[in-house]
Amino acid sequence: MRNVLLAFILLVGLQAFAQKDLKLYDMSQMELRLMNRYKNQDSASRSKIFIDSVYTPYKAFWEGYLGNGEAVAKWMNEALSKLPEWQEKNKNVDGKALLKQFKQMAKEMRKLTGYEPKGKWYVVYGPAWTDLGGLGDFAMLIDLAHPQNNSNEAIVKMFPHELTHQIMTNVNPHRDTTAISSIVGEGFAVWMNQKYWKQKFTLAQNLGYTEEGLQVCDKNIEALKKFFLANKYSADREVINLFRNRGAKLNEKLPGAIGYYIGYKIVDAYVQKHGANSWKDIFIKSPREIYENSGFTN
Repeated sequence: MRNVLLAFILLVGLQAFAQKDLKLYDMSQMELRLMNRYKNQDSASRSKIFIDSVYTPYKAFWEGYLGNGEAVAKWMNEALSKLPEWQEKNKNVDGKALLKQFKQMAKEMRKLTGYEPKGKWYVVYGPAWTDLGGLGDFAMLIDLAHPQNNSNEAIVKMFPHELTHQIMTNVNPHRDTTAISSIVGEGFAVWMNQKYWKQKFTLAQNLGYTEEGLQVCDKNIEALKKFFLANKYSADREVINLFRNRGAKLNEKLPGAIGYYIGYKIVDAYVQKHGANSWKDIFIKSPREIYENSGFTN
């Protein structure tokens, strides 16, 4: 009987959108239902339910983000204290509307770029290690537990950025494991986010910076160019993290993920040099070629 009940909860609690090779799975509502329904049971019983209904059907996703079944069950048991907070937040994030907005934006990005976004998206209440981003080339993640994900607009504004990544993953034939790859890739995603939204959001918002942080970057652009020139082809993970991780900063005044800013400047310089439609080159050319023909550091 319990297995029948869990299957029913899984069916009614999971919203999904699928369009050709682009799929979005909303596990968030199922998580809240299960946590609320079984919050008064003993932890061992809850753990089995969490593993059977949340972890097992989406094993590849959870192992890419949080860990194995025991880790997921342990985290969900500990997260029960956050259930009231998440239920309150759930009133401000409309899951059905989010699916509709995602579907519409995927169509518009296909029309804008000429390419079909491909990949999987997962919407969860998780450990809030990221707000919205990629799990390597496997999937995109929206963690509703993150403080920044407090409304549909806050989430949707970054869809063009992430859809650009998914197009690049499937279209661009060049694979580069050095810093230049993530710098140009993130910069292009920022540039496309700005192109899609036009004047709706500022460059700082598209970068994920404060306005003050962007101003500091502009004032120190020559120093940033020197750092970039010294490390652009580095394969050292710590160096790459300095460019792409928001928690890694060159100094206290500069924002994290400084590669987003540098990459945006490279892409913008390339487009200014090669013409208004030259941004389409970035989908198919190597990051090194884009940089070397941008004139950014000349």
